[in-house]
Amino acid sequence: MQSDLAVSTDWVWERIKEGEPLFFIELRHPGDADYAVHRVRGALRVDFEDAKRHLRELPADRLVVVVSDLPNDEPALELAALLKENGLQARALSGGIFGYLKAGLPVEEVRAARDMTRTRGE
Repeated sequence: MQSDLAVSTDWVWERIKEGEPLFFIELRHPGDADYAVHRVRGALRVDFEDAKRHLRELPADRLVVVVSDLPNDEPALELAALLKENGLQARALSGGIFGYLKAGLPVEEVRAARDMTRTRGE
């Protein structure tokens, strides 16, 4: 696939530190249950088909970074290529969500997971 669209967590960190406005898509597998405790801060969480349906709604003035929740980077690279073909600036993060979390990039806590943890811990 288009490895020229793949970027590292260091590359993303540099853009964040420079204040570049980024738009994140957290690419999910359709029908998967969501057990995430953390997610990419401010990310649109969609599966591939939903992302395709909403192409026109994605920001054309910001770089779109696709972060995959899927086992490999191919779906993220495929979506980044589709976005680029449709006139958007897009890249796919190598290592997906696990690489993102491991690098300590900005996250937000998933409220339902936080509430469930607190309830079970009481």
